[in-house]
Amino acid sequence: MGARMAGTGAAGLSADEGLRLFDTALTLPFAVAVPMRLDLAPLRARPEAVPALLRALVRTARPEAAPAADGGLAARLSALPEDERLPLLLDLVRTHVAAVLGHASAVQVEPERAFDELGFDSLMAVELRNLLSAVTGLRLPATLVFDYPTPLVLASHLRSTLLGGDETRERVRSAVVSDEPIAIVGMGCRYPGGVGSPE
Repeated sequence: MGARMAGTGAAGLSADEGLRLFDTALTLPFAVAVPMRLDLAPLRARPEAVPALLRALVRTARPEAAPAADGGLAARLSALPEDERLPLLLDLVRTHVAAVLGHASAVQVEPERAFDELGFDSLMAVELRNLLSAVTGLRLPATLVFDYPTPLVLASHLRSTLLGGDETRERVRSAVVSDEPIAIVGMGCRYPGGVGSPE
């Protein structure tokens, strides 16, 4: 958790520092104050991951590896044979999933394993969305990993969105199957007029 927090540019505070900053915040005329220590070096290394709140503080050039929203990735995909498009996008998705999860390699990300099983939470989902938006140039929803629940399904969606065409959206559905009969163990009711039971 500490390493993940550090990756967002937020450095830790000691209890004394936090209390001093809290006392200072109480004396300020601002409605909102955010007492925090910033370490912008990790954000300069990954400009695509800079939170919107900190963008004015981090001065860095746009990385060359992340094409702008000019169709660069779509053009690259179009130039590939059809059977190579999905593997390229899957590799892209797995690489960014690995980065969000803190894995050293995309090899640890199973293509057909659900994001929630991989350990994703809502903050990680937004971080992945931001990374993929920067690389693809697409405006992607914050619910991306919930709508497209595995790296493979997400890569298929990106292919369809970038290149057009039909898309079969797969969703994870869980069903609880049980042949055990329903049993009502107890029931409590209050009825008017002196009635004492459901019978």
